[in-house]
Amino acid sequence: MKITLYKPQKVDGENKRKESIYKIPFVSARHHRKLLEYEQTIDYTEMTLEDTDELVGFVCDVFGNQFSIDEFYDGVPSHELVSVIGDVFFYVRTGKDPKEAKEEGNEEGKS
Repeated sequence: MKITLYKPQKVDGENKRKESIYKIPFVSARHHRKLLEYEQTIDYTEMTLEDTDELVGFVCDVFGNQFSIDEFYDGVPSHELVSVIGDVFFYVRTGKDPKEAKEEGNEEGKS
């Protein structure tokens, strides 16, 4: 699985955004255990700021801390925050990239 973060950059005096792509190096069983712990302690329908920070920190940890919590917050589009966290959770649970799993599901449904 990979994640794309956007970083501000000056190009020819103009503000642009540069894409940085990160891949998950290894997902340990401890990450899966932590995910199960979150599911027992976090109410996803009423997440607090602290809950969100905790989950973003988990995403950073899953990616081997290749980026910081601040870099994650600054680099993910606001409307994609929850779906990116959800995609990482899906990957930790299944070992499959969510986008690839959706494509597989579509292929299975075809006759």
